[in-house]
Parts: sequence; structure tokens; C-alpha cells
Amino acid sequence: MNHDQIQQEISIIKNMIEKTKRETAESGHLFIFMGIASAVFVLVISLLELYKLFDLILPAMITLTIINGIIGFFVVAKADKREKVKAYPKTIVLTLWIVCSMTILMLTFLFPFLKVYPLRALPVLVSLILGIAVFVSGVIYEMRAIQWLSLVWWIGACLMALSQSEFRFLIMIASIVIGWIIPGIILNKQYKNRST
Repeated sequence: MNHDQIQQEISIIKNMIEKTKRETAESGHLFIFMGIASAVFVLVISLLELYKLFDLILPAMITLTIINGIIGFFVVAKADKREKVKAYPKTIVLTLWIVCSMTILMLTFLFPFLKVYPLRALPVLVSLILGIAVFVSGVIYEMRAIQWLSLVWWIGACLMALSQSEFRFLIMIASIVIGWIIPGIILNKQYKNRST
């Protein structure tokens, strides 16, 4: 191999890496969707609690979970249709979020009703899981800003655990905005920058 061939192969490898990063950090729409859907979920359930409409909480949780799941499925399916080749990091991130989502579903619907822990502990536990998911996504995407923003989930979990206020759901909504929607905006911006 001569010097020109080596340079050409290095150039091909660099282009492949950049293409993978561009596909992986494609748009952030999924992060933004999950953030908005979760904020609506938290707001609706918290308002039902504030107004003491306890009979409506479980039906609202189930309905919102089903609606969010269906919309989330279509968001992911639409993104998958556009791709001719699926990048491995993107596959890892989607798998991570599916596993974390299944864990959150169990934390939300199974364990509180088996009296493993009080329903009040749910936002704290969910925040811890989401902190892990966002942090690992930032590692896979190689984006330090997302890794740093994931700390908001753990800080929010600590604040919610310490808070006795009936308005502690605002901490969860702030965590969702900073820890999910802003990373989605960062992914969108990165995608647009790479596209241009």
C-alpha cells in the first residue's frame, strides 16, 4: 500500500464515522416528543391529585400511556422508514430506551399496586431510570452536553425525595424540560449543523 491509498482509506473511514454520527444524532424529535408527552402525563396526573379526583388517576394513567405509546411507535417507525441503512449506535439507543420504558411501565403500574412502595416514590424512581437513559444516550451520541444535562434527572430525584410539597410535580416537569426536551433541541441543532 502506498501513501495515497492509505490516505484514501482513512478518508473513507472518516466519512463513514461522520455519516454514522449524522444518522445517530439525526433529529432529536423522539426526545422532544417523549419530553412533551411525559410533561403532559405528569401535569394531568398531578392536577387530578391536587383536585382530589383519585378515581380518575389510574384510568388517566392508562389512557395517556397507551396514547403516548402509539404516537411514539409511529415517530420511531417513520424515522426507520426513511433510513436505508440503520446505524448501529442508533439501534443501541433505541434498545436502551425500549428497555428503560419497560422498566418505567413496571415501576408505574405493577410495583405500586403490589404495595412494594408508595405511589409517592414513583417520580423519584422514574427520574433515576431516566437519568441513566439520557446519560448513556449522551455517551453513545458522543455529546457531552447531553451527558451533563442528564444530571438534572438525579438532582430532580433528590429534590422530589426531600420535598413534601404538593407542587413537587413542578420539579419533575422542570427535569423533563431540561433533561429531555433540551437534549432533543441539541440533537436537532447538531443534525441541522451537520446537514448544512
